[in-house]
Amino acid sequence: MKTPPTPEDRYLRTTAVVPTERDRAFLVFAGVVLVAIALGFKSELLAQGQVWALALGLVVVAAPALLGYLRGTAEFPRIEHYIPVALGAVTLAGLSILVPELWKYLAFTATFGAGFVLLARLDYLRLRDAEKRGHILVQETILVLVVAGAYLVLVTIPFNIVLRLVWIFTITFLASYRSFRVNGITIAPRRAFIFALFVAQVVTFLAWAITALSSWLVVSEGPFAVMLLFAWYINRGLVRHTVEDTFTRNVILEYAAFAAVLIYLFVSSYRPPGQ
Repeated sequence: MKTPPTPEDRYLRTTAVVPTERDRAFLVFAGVVLVAIALGFKSELLAQGQVWALALGLVVVAAPALLGYLRGTAEFPRIEHYIPVALGAVTLAGLSILVPELWKYLAFTATFGAGFVLLARLDYLRLRDAEKRGHILVQETILVLVVAGAYLVLVTIPFNIVLRLVWIFTITFLASYRSFRVNGITIAPRRAFIFALFVAQVVTFLAWAITALSSWLVVSEGPFAVMLLFAWYINRGLVRHTVEDTFTRNVILEYAAFAAVLIYLFVSSYRPPGQ
């Protein structure tokens, strides 16, 4: 015969773990704060060196905001989730020097803020295995735009050649590492690190070759940045498809077309000495 439950057991209730959803308003607020800081790059009170220091401050402010939004899973948010903000800060700092029109710079900062919110949201979903098919394309598009902007800034602003090559290597490495870790099938951190080094070496060597052959190659800033972008995109893609074993005819044709454009830009820039 069953005995009646004790009074304590009668009122016990089983508790279910309900997954919490991060407040998106916090993410929007963080994006607005970052845009406000980026607008300070345009202040006439700042020298060029101080602009780069403020860009570092933007990254320092963005990192805790990202950490607070992304954390909550078994895997602690790794460094690849903070890379787009760093690349965007470099791009905005350079554009604040290169772009004289205030309205254009306002458009760039607004785009940066929207991209920050969007990428953080997509990373949040990826960490919780809630990523959808179109999310990778969005992440890839934003990363390509940020890398292109960073390259344009680096080849336009008059840096020391060694410092420029170091910056190009760093930007390429970070963008490649982010791509190998987030966009598509996740590659282990050590392998992603080595692959990113390979890609960064190739792109940096191309930048050095174009600079060293400046007596024979007449390359303006726009084509220079495009050549570096294509070199990064091709080499990163080759590594990605090799690891995933996803080479198809369409993939080969895609990278062959980009390689043909890269070769054309390189050859068309050749000017014999004396001309």
